[in-house]
Amino acid sequence: MKDRTREAVFSLMGGKFSGYVAFDLFAGSGILAIECLSRGASYGVAIEMLPHAAKEIRLNAKRLGVEDRFCVFASDTFAWIRNLNDHIEQLSRRFETNINAPWCVFVCPPYSLWESNTEALRKLLVQWVDAAPANSLFAVELDESTPLSMLPESLEWQTRAYRPAMMAIGEKS
Repeated sequence: MKDRTREAVFSLMGGKFSGYVAFDLFAGSGILAIECLSRGASYGVAIEMLPHAAKEIRLNAKRLGVEDRFCVFASDTFAWIRNLNDHIEQLSRRFETNINAPWCVFVCPPYSLWESNTEALRKLLVQWVDAAPANSLFAVELDESTPLSMLPESLEWQTRAYRPAMMAIGEKS
């Protein structure tokens, strides 16, 4: 995600995340969850399948002094969701708190996945929305050609174009 897009997304989401748990799916650099921590989130979680990227995220969290509030899973996001409840329990133990505060979930997969894994991505989004506590926020980055029908209908979505991307922001009541 480009820097200007990231700033716009955080602004659209309200800018402050006091007490939230930030999840960065398909994390890449993990910057979204880390930035959420800097904006008041209590905890951050990055899920990144590339081992070298997951290692770099851990190093960045340590450099920034947030490793005690941050957890990195070197895992495929599609595989991780299959055990979401177990992972939430694991995070509750890790952070010594109940993870039932609102979540801020960033879903920024490689654009090619919107074509190659369309149904799996849709299912993943629905599962996250269903599992999230009330008042959770979702930011989904899509390729500009991806149909908005991919987004779970249970949320009302605000969309903005940031070529070649489109961002969709939703809040669970």
